[in-house]
Amino acid sequence: MSKKVITSLATVLAVSSVINFSHHNIKAATNNDTQNTQQSNKPNVRVILPNEDRHQITETTSGHYQSLGFVDMGENIATGVVIGKNTILTNKHVTDLSNGNMKFAPAASDSSTYPYGEFEEESSEQYDGDADLAVVHFKTNDKGQHLGDVVDPVTIGDPTQEQKGDNMTVTGYPGDKPTATMWESKGKILSNSASSMTYDASTYGGNSGSGVFNDNNELIALHYGGVENESNNAIPLTGDVLKFIKDNNS
Repeated sequence: MSKKVITSLATVLAVSSVINFSHHNIKAATNNDTQNTQQSNKPNVRVILPNEDRHQITETTSGHYQSLGFVDMGENIATGVVIGKNTILTNKHVTDLSNGNMKFAPAASDSSTYPYGEFEEESSEQYDGDADLAVVHFKTNDKGQHLGDVVDPVTIGDPTQEQKGDNMTVTGYPGDKPTATMWESKGKILSNSASSMTYDASTYGGNSGSGVFNDNNELIALHYGGVENESNNAIPLTGDVLKFIKDNNS
């Protein structure tokens, strides 16, 4: 199957990380304009940096990994993080692509292994500021279980305590690896402010909505994209963003 890659730029020069599996062409959507990637000004969906250190997580049901999940929207794939009984955290541009038809498989380890099954989207809310962040609520499964009944919500840490040079990981479902396999990328924080965190860990299309974790495996930021040959970027979970998450968590 050939692939079509869809990206959405949250800021100028930022490349987001949703991957789209489709029929016979490759396209990129930037700033709501669709352009064929044969054009010279195309964005590159992958932001692989020089110190690439990505490894597959096979024990997906252990520790904080069970709070991460594979987002399936038919043609598009991404990542989400369980934050509540019925709720995940992901990117705005992911919910834009889902059209209300998102499916979520917590702790998926490959395309045929969903240890906690799959949940169907019920509704979503997007953060009304600039941050590329949204929450998605899910229906109970066919056994009447809530998402938070089968996995533990992630522990949210304090990103203001993280400094340049601190260790971090970003974990999700990159599209250059076998479908629905979880991968962790290790790196260090390059910068950290109230509105943006940058790091040198590598990502790929499909990593949109991936969790950024500190050394204590606490969620400190949400990955959304990167700047080619420079950094990958995330939204720190603090201030108004954190208030939005708390107000819309269920």
